[in-house]
Amino acid sequence: MSNSQLKLVRKLSQKKFRNESKLFVTEGLRLCEEVPPAQIEFGFFTREFLSDSRAAALVARLKKVATLEEISPATLEKISDTQTPQGILLIVRQKFSALEQVAEKKIIAVLDGVQDPGNVGTILRTAAAFDCGVVMLDGSAEIFNPKVVRASMGAIFYLPIAVTTREEFLRAMTSRKILAAAVDNSAEIYSRHDFSQSPVAIVFGSEAAGVSEEILAVAKKIFIPMSGHAESLNVAISAAIILSEAVRQVGMRDEG
Repeated sequence: MSNSQLKLVRKLSQKKFRNESKLFVTEGLRLCEEVPPAQIEFGFFTREFLSDSRAAALVARLKKVATLEEISPATLEKISDTQTPQGILLIVRQKFSALEQVAEKKIIAVLDGVQDPGNVGTILRTAAAFDCGVVMLDGSAEIFNPKVVRASMGAIFYLPIAVTTREEFLRAMTSRKILAAAVDNSAEIYSRHDFSQSPVAIVFGSEAAGVSEEILAVAKKIFIPMSGHAESLNVAISAAIILSEAVRQVGMRDEG
């Protein structure tokens, strides 16, 4: 490994450099299998990694489309973001979608200041499972943060994801119903809402601050009723529950 490549990988642990270079790091067998070949800049693997037939097949496939170099486990540990590297690391080019592309989906999950990388990655994974688009608004965790990448389980490679401001989002959604997960006296129980009548953008806010006032001013509020002792639900769990119901209703309408 050249010193310049080593420095590059180390720098990619910084958000500022990821933004400047438009690159990020993906590690591990499962995630690296999901990377579209056209997005791979270069990569590294260890000889031990090749002892597994599935891993060896992945390296052989990727070598046909990108430069992959064998390195020692000790070197990989120095540049890896994980405590126990699996033996493969790829440098990947970032890719975003335009708001217009995201808007082609009937259901859009909107993250408004969701800061926890694990929650963001889990919501992306859920959105991919339900074939939803995603919009990331101000204050949300960066989608190429290593923890987000891992928690998404490869969803970031196939989801239509747009990153924009609240103002741009609201201007682009004038023909779409905006819903906000929020608890107040005017909110409707989520399962009673008719998601099938028109395309929707469902906004989820941070657990600390909730959905921003700017979004709440124009959105219809929905909530998940709880009968137990918990004060609130984790935002990723809330997103899974609401998106599941929205997709169920839209599917029933399409089947009918």
